[in-house]
Amino acid sequence: MQDDPLFRRIRQHAQKRLLLSETQSDKGRLAHLKEFLRLENEMLHRYHLKGDSGIRVTRARSVLIDVLIQSLHAYTLKITSDFLSKKKPVALIATGGYGRGELSPHSDIDLMFLYPKSAYGKALESLEETMNREILYPLWDLGMKVGHATRAVNETLDESRRDIRTKNALLDSRYICGDNKVADNFLRKFKGFCRKDNPEGYLMEILETQRARRVEKGGTICLQAPDVKNGAGGLRDYQAVLWMAKVKFESENLDDLVKRDYITGSEAKSFGEAYSFLLRVRNELHFRSKRPTDILHLEKQSDVALGLGYEQDDLFDRIETFMGDYYSRARTIRKTADVLEDRLALGGEKGLSLSFTSILKKCRSKPKKEVDGFQLCEGQLEAPDTTILDQDSERILRLFRHAQKLDAKLSPGLRSLVRNRLKLVDAALMTNPAANVTFRSILQQVGSVGPTLAEMHDLGLLGRFIPEFDRLTCKVQHELYHRYTADVHVLQCITQLDKVFQGKDEISRRYREVLGKTEVPALLYLMLFLHDLGKDEGPKGHCERGIGIATSLMERLSIPEEMRDRVLFVIRNHLEMVRYFYKYDLEDPKVIESFAAFVGSEQRLRYLYVHTYCDANGTAPDLWNQHKDDLHHQLFSNTLQVLRGKSVKRDPAALRKSYANLELEDISPPQIAEQLEQFPNRYFAHVGEEEVALHVSMTSGFLIEGEQNGSEPISIVEWRDDVRRSLTIVHIVTRDQKGLFEKLAGSFAIAGLNILGSRAFTRSDNIAIDVFFVEKDEGASKMKDEDIRTIFENTLMEVLSGEISTNNLIRERRRKLNTRAPFSHEDRLGAKIAPNVDVYRDALVDRTIVEVRAADQIGLLHLIAKAIADCGLSIAFARVATEHGVANDVFHVEAANPEETFLPARYLELRERLGQDLSAGKYHMEV
Repeated sequence: MQDDPLFRRIRQHAQKRLLLSETQSDKGRLAHLKEFLRLENEMLHRYHLKGDSGIRVTRARSVLIDVLIQSLHAYTLKITSDFLSKKKPVALIATGGYGRGELSPHSDIDLMFLYPKSAYGKALESLEETMNREILYPLWDLGMKVGHATRAVNETLDESRRDIRTKNALLDSRYICGDNKVADNFLRKFKGFCRKDNPEGYLMEILETQRARRVEKGGTICLQAPDVKNGAGGLRDYQAVLWMAKVKFESENLDDLVKRDYITGSEAKSFGEAYSFLLRVRNELHFRSKRPTDILHLEKQSDVALGLGYEQDDLFDRIETFMGDYYSRARTIRKTADVLEDRLALGGEKGLSLSFTSILKKCRSKPKKEVDGFQLCEGQLEAPDTTILDQDSERILRLFRHAQKLDAKLSPGLRSLVRNRLKLVDAALMTNPAANVTFRSILQQVGSVGPTLAEMHDLGLLGRFIPEFDRLTCKVQHELYHRYTADVHVLQCITQLDKVFQGKDEISRRYREVLGKTEVPALLYLMLFLHDLGKDEGPKGHCERGIGIATSLMERLSIPEEMRDRVLFVIRNHLEMVRYFYKYDLEDPKVIESFAAFVGSEQRLRYLYVHTYCDANGTAPDLWNQHKDDLHHQLFSNTLQVLRGKSVKRDPAALRKSYANLELEDISPPQIAEQLEQFPNRYFAHVGEEEVALHVSMTSGFLIEGEQNGSEPISIVEWRDDVRRSLTIVHIVTRDQKGLFEKLAGSFAIAGLNILGSRAFTRSDNIAIDVFFVEKDEGASKMKDEDIRTIFENTLMEVLSGEISTNNLIRERRRKLNTRAPFSHEDRLGAKIAPNVDVYRDALVDRTIVEVRAADQIGLLHLIAKAIADCGLSIAFARVATEHGVANDVFHVEAANPEETFLPARYLELRERLGQDLSAGKYHMEV
């Protein structure tokens, strides 16, 4: 490594402070090494804090490890000089990142003990044992993660031939200490080996490895939590280019690529500076985490930004500025690496123009087809020369349409050409009717729109042609659920729609069937592409803001007038289906009729239904589940009935008469009829025949047991597993009492069950029937179902009889599980948001609705229910949803005493009470 005052300083410190003596004990020697390492690491941290480049700090760290290993090796020679003679030479070689001289504070150290021939017999075993004991063990004791290998030169070459990862690591080999003749011999042989051992095959394998890695890590630069090392535009993209250059012509650095005209001097400068910036980010991550980490998680971004000198007071401004710089550097790396990978693999030696002739030579003996001036060869589109796009600028868009129709890839050279010709996309082309028809055609190829748009976006064409979309590029979304930047979210949504059209699973086929009955199924691609364009100024108000943007863009794209209304309706209301099925009881006919009136037509409903599914699944991988899908489908199917003129209303009198004929064991029809008279009218709007039969049996058993025993049971509980939805339905019959929901919720919390939703009914004889939809919480995930149910039923009996209070039990369970609000979750920025409580009268259901948004905690539902009960109210319906540690709970409440009239003051009291209770606990959310 080149000389540097900082490197000299480390070496001088080692000469003074790193003198190991035979008189020291092993423990004393280790303490000596630790103190040296501590002081030098502190010095490196100071250099980092004052703004030294990522390259300089990582190289200095490598020098530090060099002097440490050299000192240990010298000490080993001293104490075993008779054994480690010239007859048993060994060289210590740094490989991988250590070999490159680029060690972040907690990077792995890859070390190879190299011998001149394959075996020394028993002598080799003794030698290895000595090296391990005197060099490796101390490094491990110092807390370093050391990857090591012991090989002879010929074994190293064989291993390199078998495994590309080994070959990549060895391409960065560097001599540290030991026998320099062995090292020189290996380095010379390895260079010759790389030059002769199928270099073209290696280059192709590197390209495939690179592409696979990028896909595995998300396929895009603009992830909200990017992988600095292995993600697209990460450190590995830069490193792979240099590996390819070393194999191709033994190049050692970017300067060699500049001399060979593979890259300009300014491009090389930008490439290197971007790489150094990412190294600096990685260093800051390591210093702050005190461990090896490469993921720039949301929770780290604010602190990392601050450590790197971004001092904006507003947390979101600081993060957006820092991440904007990060994405810019990552894009520089990705763009330059793509060009260099293509050129190095293609074989052109000189000049910035690509060697299309060499490409065509490879295709000349293979079947080929001409497509709009391009050559289709083995599933790849090639260009005959570099002027093909200049001859007809519309071709730059038609190219992607051809690739989409032919299911063909763009050749590396053609991808580079597109990047270099983006200037062809000017105002004239953007308003060109033919060009816009081409773009619309791309959005109409059902099942394969996502990959085409992703490729256009990756090459910079999509944002160039649609500037409204470009404003979303790498736009961080500071929302609780989004895990992608705004541009990637849109493309993810479109990919979800591709999956719907492909219909590879049952749920996709169901959505495809629904969409297939619209007049223009492919129109949903346009809706998804446009739906979040209003987020260029942030999420608040983006639906309305997006209407103006979409209107203008549809005018430019010449979308027919009759389609625009549907597109704009979906954009404006794309969040409404989720809001409805979270907020309301979907068994209530008034709710369904209201939603049907809101949607207005079957066509709108179908588009909105499938759009909601794609939007949710394109937001975060785990945001959608079977429970939500069932609610979503229930709202859709019930609304569809109303739009088709069918009534969803139920006649309680007719249903009582019908259900009286149920065949129930030991209960006669007159007894069933008598039982049904006790149920409130609204009960029949919410349940079906199976539930009615169960509830009549349960209430009958409850009364009979009371008559036989002289006292009623505390409660009767029935459990029903719904395997398809991965939840359990719990039916509870008991006498109604003040705070019943609170006591039930507390008992579920103590048993380790999360409530997803509930319905509650009270008969005229004061028997309460409560239905809960539950699932295991994290703390109970390994418990047996029967054990959980026993805990719940025993707790419920004690709570309802007044023997115990749930408050202390919930606190004890929370303490045992050591739960806390998810403030330190890696997918959080660290900005805290106060819990939100809203209490209002809803005219649609003629009830008061309580909406609570807070960080999820064991006992949260119990706390809310207790506040509601203390205010003289009861819960008739609840919908509970927890996503990414945030609870979104909705309660329909009414006066506990049915004779009371609506009192607004009571609801104001409830709002204040809940606000105080939640603010006092650990219920602040984090984004």
